[in-house]
Amino acid sequence: MNDKKAVNRGPIYVVLCGVLFSIGGLCMKVVPWNALSINCFRCLVSGLTIYIYARIVHHKIRFNKHILIASIAMFLTTTIYAMAVKLTTAGAAIVIQFTVPIWTMLFGLILFHKKPRAGDIIASLVVFAGIAICFYEGLAAGRTSGNLLALLSGITYSGVFMSNSFEDSDPLSSSVIAQLSTFVIELPWLLKADFSALNAVSWLSLLALGLFQLGFGYIFLSIGLKTTAPVTACLLTGVEPVLNPIWVALFYNEPITFLFALGGIIVLVSVTVYQLWDMKHQEASGAAG
Repeated sequence: MNDKKAVNRGPIYVVLCGVLFSIGGLCMKVVPWNALSINCFRCLVSGLTIYIYARIVHHKIRFNKHILIASIAMFLTTTIYAMAVKLTTAGAAIVIQFTVPIWTMLFGLILFHKKPRAGDIIASLVVFAGIAICFYEGLAAGRTSGNLLALLSGITYSGVFMSNSFEDSDPLSSSVIAQLSTFVIELPWLLKADFSALNAVSWLSLLALGLFQLGFGYIFLSIGLKTTAPVTACLLTGVEPVLNPIWVALFYNEPITFLFALGGIIVLVSVTVYQLWDMKHQEASGAAG
């Protein structure tokens, strides 16, 4: 009975993770600092938060090759995404980053010679069509560099998932190592930040980014993944690219243009359909085997 309840709670934790991740765009927009200063501060708070949680649950922080790779990928992802949010709309940044499953599939082909299926190819073409529309909108608004960084953050984010798929990986350990290493590496930018420019809203946003968005966000994800299939988890975290631009539009007055909405819908729907198709295909293969 207890096992059944644990399994049922897993997806709830994953959804909560997606909701917490979704506040990132809004919180970064309202802080009058550059991207690296913001990322340095939030990674310090999140790294300490995750470390304290690991100590409370008696989880030992480990280190090996795959944890190192995951840590590097996470460092690159948080840094590049923070830069993207400052250079393009929050909606464009998160939707373009949400192409993670497609990059994971492509890297599987390149690194592990996993032959793509017809559905993989079709999904990739449709997703990239959606991205092209978002890029066209960004080009017209002078936001191409931000969109390119968002695309790069999607590529590095796929590295987080791939490296954490190995048996000797440890998401909590890689999260702590990545966040605290990011703080050390980007500390020079934080030391140059103008703290006098922060008001109460800015301080609350910085603390929310570290404590809730990254800190509890990754803690909830680590708990949810214990009883939730990776494909299902990826689908459930889809609430992030849906809610992210909505928060910014409501509280920061960053408009959602027609072209971005069109491209975003194409990306979100195609990735979701692809994940559902992939999940059904894996279940069929498992049953056949």
